[in-house]
Amino acid sequence: MTSVDKRKGILLLTDIFGGMGGSERNINQLLAGIDKDRFELHVACLTSVKLAENIKKPGVSIIELNEVGIYTAGGLKNLAFLRRLVQEKKISLIVTYHESSDFYGLALGRLCRIPVISSRRDMSFKTRRRHGLAYRILGRYFDSVIAVSDAVKKEVVKRHWFPEKRIVTIYNAINVEEYGKTNGGNALKDKMEIDPKHPIVGVVANMRRIKGHHYFVHAASIIHKHHPDVEFVVVGYDARKPGFSIAELKQYGETMGIVKNLHFIGGRRDTADFISLFDVAVLASLSEGFSNVILEYMASSKPVVATEVGGNPEIVVPGETGLLVPPADGDALAGAILSLLENKEVALRLGKAGRKRVEEKFSQDVMLRNYENLFEQVINSRGNISPGLPG
Repeated sequence: MTSVDKRKGILLLTDIFGGMGGSERNINQLLAGIDKDRFELHVACLTSVKLAENIKKPGVSIIELNEVGIYTAGGLKNLAFLRRLVQEKKISLIVTYHESSDFYGLALGRLCRIPVISSRRDMSFKTRRRHGLAYRILGRYFDSVIAVSDAVKKEVVKRHWFPEKRIVTIYNAINVEEYGKTNGGNALKDKMEIDPKHPIVGVVANMRRIKGHHYFVHAASIIHKHHPDVEFVVVGYDARKPGFSIAELKQYGETMGIVKNLHFIGGRRDTADFISLFDVAVLASLSEGFSNVILEYMASSKPVVATEVGGNPEIVVPGETGLLVPPADGDALAGAILSLLENKEVALRLGKAGRKRVEEKFSQDVMLRNYENLFEQVINSRGNISPGLPG
């Protein structure tokens, strides 16, 4: 095995581990699968939460900091601590996730004279105006930006004026072997009080406005009029924010005339088991950088109906692996779902093609090798990054 002294130290700096979202999943995949003969990973989190404990692995250090502004006494203390860490662990590269970590990372990179990569995972729908201005002024000092889709890449160029030649698209990926199994499906149906013979249309997405759950419920009410035996299952954590809680969505479902067939499961870790029950898998997002759950649907051989936003068209090939519909359009969503419920041969064909596409284009091994190649390239030649990577 290569000597530890010859491995390149990399610091992954993130705002929060608040649930297994896109950034948490990506960090976890890197911790588990990175070539440990070439790289040694360290994680620093600005907000201490329980999930940070859940992803700890032997030989991986996770440092929990206090989330404070950079230019406060606490922020300067954080920077001083991280500077010592960079020196002690011989860190060669910083990779940042989220806005606060981006600017912490830039400051740390300048102090320690080491390169910084920013990971952009959405269409900037949450970016505040002051952060947008800061990115335009300071963003050019990132040595590279990882975009999870070409759609995100275009958004970074447009909104933040970052040089396109230094943005690399690396798609998210999943372990395909974890999906496509039927684990206790009948037991799950029993718990939900669903007739085993009833078709299921399902969504896996946390309760957030951006996920478009209201349009899914609207579509469900239309489908229910044509096929009253269809069940609608929503799996996702309830943030309990006004207008987007499970309680309010249930109430909306009642006003739309669909109650008994609408099931809100809440947050679950065994989402693959629920997906295995779906006859049609849906994502009604209003914005999406690159959806991991669509990959999970396709890996489970499920026909997909998704909105044509962000990186979704880079995953779903219309008419081949699923169907795309306009966002915020419950009628169009209902029509696409009905077309698959009423044509099982087409649904089966789309599902099989989806599984094949994930295996060929969105495998975890391909993603990890692309990360490793980019890390090596940035460390060895700051600012001289090719516009894309194979795979």
